[in-house]
Amino acid sequence: MADEDKQLADMLDLSKKKKKKKKKSSSDKKDSGKKEAAADLSGQKGMLAEQDALQEVEDQYDRKAEYTYEELLDKVVDLLQVNNPALVEKKKRNIKPPQLTLLSSKKTLWINFQEICTMMQRSPDHVYAFFMAELGTEGSIDGNQRLIIRGKYVPKYIESLLRKYVVDYVTCEMCRSPNTDLKKDGASRLYFCHCRDCGSSRSVLPIRSGYHATSRADRRAARNAKG
Repeated sequence: MADEDKQLADMLDLSKKKKKKKKKSSSDKKDSGKKEAAADLSGQKGMLAEQDALQEVEDQYDRKAEYTYEELLDKVVDLLQVNNPALVEKKKRNIKPPQLTLLSSKKTLWINFQEICTMMQRSPDHVYAFFMAELGTEGSIDGNQRLIIRGKYVPKYIESLLRKYVVDYVTCEMCRSPNTDLKKDGASRLYFCHCRDCGSSRSVLPIRSGYHATSRADRRAARNAKG
């Protein structure tokens, strides 16, 4: 029996004690964790270095990061000129200054009145009504389409009023284009300025009388009315 038990023990290796694996200490775990973290960081740094190298190669052909603001604006203008030149190159409409001469000591003749109305593409009647209201005087259009104004006026003053008319009744407020139409709405009886370039539309102010200095004739007429 003893021999059989010994043989069985040898077969099963019951007499030998199994060696237990040593548990890793906390310091060993920390060291291994640090090594893994260092490996991860080194791997990430390597990936970033590869991306930077690829970016440098791409930037040799793509200068987006190197363009200044002025260069980008020039490129946009160039593209607009190629694809839609009408948006960039707007035709400027040069209006001649008014040519005035004195008919007498009390009358001024505007020689190129009709020509300026044609250049502004506005009705002579509308321009006439504007100037008579602003000047606070009377006038008429002769057979040669010249404007006769009662009173003495210098060209600079008439030119300043002409600029005011262009701003109020000709120029588009959105794109500053003079290529506009002035039409009267039948329902509201208001004038609307429609731009042919950008398509915007706005209502314009009705013509109203401006400041008018009282003359001797006005004072005489007022005295006669009272008397």
